[in-house]
Amino acid sequence: MNSGHTIIGGGPAGLTAALVLARAGAKVRVLERRAAVGARFRGDFQGLENWTQRTDALDRLAYLGVEPDFAHLAVHEVTFYDARLRPTIARSRRPLFYMICRGDLEASLDRSLLRQARAAGVRVRLGERAEEAPRKAIIATGPRRIDGLARGYVFSTDLPDQVRAMVSDEVAPGGYAYLLVWGGRATLAACAFRRDETPRVSREAAADAFRRLIPGLELEDARPFAGCGSVMSPTRFRDADGRLYIGEAAGLQDPEWGFGLWYAIESGALAARCLLESRDYAAEARRAFDAYRSAAFFNRLLFEVAPRSLIGQTIRHVGGASDARERFRRHCAPASGKVQLARACAWVLHRRQDVPAILGGRGSITGASPGALYKAASPPGLPSRRTARDTPAATAEEPTHQATIEGIRSC
Repeated sequence: MNSGHTIIGGGPAGLTAALVLARAGAKVRVLERRAAVGARFRGDFQGLENWTQRTDALDRLAYLGVEPDFAHLAVHEVTFYDARLRPTIARSRRPLFYMICRGDLEASLDRSLLRQARAAGVRVRLGERAEEAPRKAIIATGPRRIDGLARGYVFSTDLPDQVRAMVSDEVAPGGYAYLLVWGGRATLAACAFRRDETPRVSREAAADAFRRLIPGLELEDARPFAGCGSVMSPTRFRDADGRLYIGEAAGLQDPEWGFGLWYAIESGALAARCLLESRDYAAEARRAFDAYRSAAFFNRLLFEVAPRSLIGQTIRHVGGASDARERFRRHCAPASGKVQLARACAWVLHRRQDVPAILGGRGSITGASPGALYKAASPPGLPSRRTARDTPAATAEEPTHQATIEGIRSC
């Protein structure tokens, strides 16, 4: 059996790393300072995006050794609104994303990862703060700075299942607002991002805007929540004492829209695999994530400088495609020209001290994408890769809703 590993932080990044290590035969302990996993969240819904890679999100999880036994709903349709509240309906045969629940709830992603880690033999110590991280520990303690902020409500509703998103500076400066409805529960929130100041965001403005658009939307039993992120931090994957940084602690979050779940899960798995195989995690992480993050940063810069009318046209162009998932994938893809321009813009802005050196780090910025994580041979303890072709969408996606709707009602 391998020598023991210590992981500081019991979020998706830390628990995924623990799961991969334990299934390969290593002794692992996870120290989580909060008394429960998912304590940052209040049962709010989030999206596990499914457009960045051609491989389906559930197949990607299976390859990494994560069983999707948490409640999840395949989302094929999203209604987008521009600043003038004009709707565009984006549709896709394959899911655009999977709606999931976060928090210390039975059906949540957080509880699922905790169950799987403990079943694999991981010692998870809740409510235990690490006074000092040991050398060569894995650090998964969340964001180091705040430049992204979300405020919203969770509440009961009689509305049918639906997903709506709004891009409006009046509602969420530099960000967006969203409404996720599933199984009689709903999450309504606004997210804002700012490079040079604390983001300003109003959950009340988002609620008022959606009320004008959706008859019957009421928030009588609404419970407020708030969350923060570090979407433009410089990345740090390793320190002088050999500690490995994963997820938000590594500065990994999407600069365009703030998505972070895949960065968390994949960086956790990658760090574990590098430890098992004696590979350089920092170099592997730069190759895996830098190009996609650079492309997202370029898209974020365009979003901030482009006229609002052009943003509306872009929403209609991307959302109105016959296959919105493929259009989203192309939008996020790290084309070489986009990535090089992003690098140049980041350098200029860093010299002006408008942003940190978020695209810093040695090595080629056009390195491998996260898809490279699924091309290598499976390490010990991981199942063989399945592909989306192995499970036709027509038979795999619709039962997902029926099988998990009772679980999500508990959220």
